[in-house]
Amino acid sequence: MTLVRALCTLVILSAVNLALMIPGGFVETRTFPGYSVAVLAAFNIFLTCLGIGSLVLGYRIFRTSHAGIFPIVAGVAYVVVYALDLAHIFPIAGAPMTTTLAAMEWIGIILGLAVIAGGLRLAIANDGTAVSGSTTPRTLLLTLGIAGFLIVVFATLSAI
Repeated sequence: MTLVRALCTLVILSAVNLALMIPGGFVETRTFPGYSVAVLAAFNIFLTCLGIGSLVLGYRIFRTSHAGIFPIVAGVAYVVVYALDLAHIFPIAGAPMTTTLAAMEWIGIILGLAVIAGGLRLAIANDGTAVSGSTTPRTLLLTLGIAGFLIVVFATLSAI
């Protein structure tokens, strides 16, 4: 498997892993009563942008074999989000984390570190060459934007 395909796969796996942990979904059953709706919505917007952005990034990496620093930034974001939750720093939940959720967050940290490493290797291999212009179809971006809005609303309402 080439570096481009490996990085593309890691980015998409990171997004899928995150999607499985949407509040009110398959794994994340905790509520966060100590936070206002605005804080929960902001956090869910960040997570949704990270997840959907990772899907778009995976597509862009696959189509152009370039990504700049974006995989590194996404990998760091995944690691930080999961590490803060596993360390019980943010968010603080009303109920303890399940074993399944903790395992998925550890997997997310490992995937995030692999994305960082792959992103660094691809950036070095491309040696600063960049691709200009958008390679993502507008209908795909619009569809993902609508899906993202619905995800944020569902996740915020489920976390209250």
